[in-house]
Amino acid sequence: MYSNSKTIGALLALFVLMVPAAMTITMHPGEPAGTNDAGHDVGSASYSPDNVTVVVDVMRLRAMTLDADTPRLYFKILINGENAVWWEQVHEGPDIYFEWPTAAMTVPYTPDEPVTIQLEVWQKHPLGPDEPCDVSRGTSDQLAGKTVTIFYDLKRGEWTGDDFLKDANGYGHASGFEDGSTDDNDCEIWFDIYQWEEGGWWGDSSRLTGWEKEHVYRLNASEDYATVDFNGDGIPLEWEDKYGLDPFANQSQADADPDNDGLTNYQEYRTSQWLSDPFAQDIFIEVDGMKAKRPGLDPYLFPEKSQQLLLNPFALHNITVHIDQGLMGGGGDLIPFEEGMTGTELQAARLKYFLRGNENYWRRGVFHYALICHQMEWSGRPAGGRMCYIDMHTIGGQYVRNWAPLFRVQGSNYYTGFASVFMHELGHTLGLGSFEGIDNEKSRFPWNREYWEWGPYRSCMNYRYVYKLVDYSNGDDGDHDQDDWATIDLTRFTLSGW
Repeated sequence: MYSNSKTIGALLALFVLMVPAAMTITMHPGEPAGTNDAGHDVGSASYSPDNVTVVVDVMRLRAMTLDADTPRLYFKILINGENAVWWEQVHEGPDIYFEWPTAAMTVPYTPDEPVTIQLEVWQKHPLGPDEPCDVSRGTSDQLAGKTVTIFYDLKRGEWTGDDFLKDANGYGHASGFEDGSTDDNDCEIWFDIYQWEEGGWWGDSSRLTGWEKEHVYRLNASEDYATVDFNGDGIPLEWEDKYGLDPFANQSQADADPDNDGLTNYQEYRTSQWLSDPFAQDIFIEVDGMKAKRPGLDPYLFPEKSQQLLLNPFALHNITVHIDQGLMGGGGDLIPFEEGMTGTELQAARLKYFLRGNENYWRRGVFHYALICHQMEWSGRPAGGRMCYIDMHTIGGQYVRNWAPLFRVQGSNYYTGFASVFMHELGHTLGLGSFEGIDNEKSRFPWNREYWEWGPYRSCMNYRYVYKLVDYSNGDDGDHDQDDWATIDLTRFTLSGW
């Protein structure tokens, strides 16, 4: 779901007219002031605007544990204690992406004093009073989690406080789960903060501040270097500056994977448009579905409610799962109906729909692939799901539908069941498989000893709990248990073959 504002759009259109075209500059940090190849004097002017406009750009808002299927949420954002929200609006939905920045305020340029920014998310109730949502670890505010309080440095364009660079949860990402509690009207937000310098000749829309360009990189404060790649590693200056990397390093940092999630810095840059972070773990999954057997029936898709249930346990462990069903350049295909797909047919679908017929397609090793089909054949019988390749798993949508009545008897439901089996098969691609409690056929039924023996292993990888539990085990139950979260390997899917 997207939210936008014509008023904000008009303001941004005016801002864009101020931005000069990007230019390739050969000046390097530490070189003396002089004239660069763009014909401007470098270091001859002192960067000192009277005012700057601080922009708070909230890019995504997700309701994690709110009861309502369609929660109604709105923002309160203060900059130096004053309301800075551009457009007062109530947003409806469990997972909302935004096209325009949310708040902005012009403040005096005080380079030695940080700007205080406070972000809150409120749930609007039609009958009772509105309630603040839990969106933070709550270390610097008396509301303890209800406010994200950060301190923005006008010189470097960076911030500290309840969110900071190399935060395990992500820079520009705040979550109500950061306090360890998952039952407090939790939400999470993804945001960025940057500034517009007003007055003078250095109007600039990038995250690079004029002070940084002049004093850190010895560049001209009047030019826009956001997309310039000085060291030719494929990553532009603006992104490397945001995450504290050296954009002039002789040794490329593009192949490094500091958060050990299988994505290199270059791949993190390419996926940053979908909110990845090089210092916080991400899992990207491209998902396709299958057409129904005949017109008028529902196709086989990954239900939105099930997706939201899947995201939460990963979020609690500081892993952001990104589901691509058409909004990230892939996914969302409906393949032709097939009654029961074999392993060979599933791998053929992977090559055709995920890799576009090219085994070296760039999304391989960046995205996992999941296919929601009618059913698949496994050992001569239908199956609810299976791992088909090291980076692919599939769910038998009809198989899960057939079991839905039993879910209700067991205190579960269709959406929980679907999310559980999806997480089970994803777990196999993450390396969960060698433990004896995983896929133990005898743990399915209470008349078997194994059902009780493996009871302590509370994981969707355990057949006793699959379709009922959307989580992996923490391994805190002694014997017959495993810490799945410590066992998973987010880099495993990047290997070739099995």
